[in-house]
Formats: sequence, C-alpha cells, structure tokens
Amino acid sequence: MADTHSRGYLLAARRMVWCGILLFVLGLAAIAAAASDGAISWECDPTCRRVESGLWKTVEMVGAVSAGLGSVLLVSAFLMVMLRRPRPESESGGR
Repeated sequence: MADTHSRGYLLAARRMVWCGILLFVLGLAAIAAAASDGAISWECDPTCRRVESGLWKTVEMVGAVSAGLGSVLLVSAFLMVMLRRPRPESESGGR
C-alpha cells in the first residue's frame, strides 16, 4: 500500500486538484462557447432554421468530456486527502 503521508502522495493529490480545476473550467468555457449565438447560424432556404456546424458540436462534446474528467479528478483528489490512513503508532506506547 502507498504511504499516504509521503511528500509524493500529497504532491500527486495537489496536482490532481489543480489539473481538475483547469480541466473543469476549460470544459465549461468550451460548452459556453459552443452554446453562444456566434456558434449557431441561420440557414434560410425555403424556411429559416438554426444550424450548428459539426465543429461546434465536437467542441461542445470535448468540453463536456473535459468538465467531466476535471470533476472526477477533483473528487478523487479530495478523497485521497480525506481518507488517508492514520499515522502508525510507535511500538513503545507513544513515549
């Protein structure tokens, strides 16, 4: 089992938090950009309808995956820190 009090373990959890925040925010920004009015155009052949290009649908899907991955990283880093094993007690009775 991993030493949950080592510097490497806590550094990994810290990096997971920051990467999770970054991915979550970038994902939300991509979703917001794809949902904006600039991404949707009007096509008026016989009737007028709103059309979204395939590129913007891809951007929206990548944004959703990024936001999901960011939230998973945040939750797992939180659990890594909160569910650490207690330090082992010394065999001399704590003296």
